[in-house]
Amino acid sequence: MQVRNSEDHDVPGATFMVSIARREEKGSDVNVAAHLLHDVLTGAVEAAVVVSNDSDLKLPVQIAKERVPVGVVNPTKGHPARDLSGAPGAGVGGHWWYQLTVPDFIGAQLPTVVGTLRKPAGW
Repeated sequence: MQVRNSEDHDVPGATFMVSIARREEKGSDVNVAAHLLHDVLTGAVEAAVVVSNDSDLKLPVQIAKERVPVGVVNPTKGHPARDLSGAPGAGVGGHWWYQLTVPDFIGAQLPTVVGTLRKPAGW
């Protein structure tokens, strides 16, 4: 692609940079919601932990909170989604929230060698 200036003349040797962001819905929020509600409504669980900051999960989390204690873990750097918060005593109560931190991730690393696999340098 040839870069042109404001007078519509070619600019030889200019670098043209393009950035593309793909935002694809993979349906993971639907899968989390379906499994959460199935497990809660069939009595398969006594409590649930949802690791997400997706406000699309507001309704299934609210429904689950009416039946079992629910913990919500935010794995992102941003503020927790307001729709996933609420009062610890709402519904059946015992609900909690947690924001993952850098030390959490560092503390959860596998050893340098696992079986025949070795952690890459710089990790």
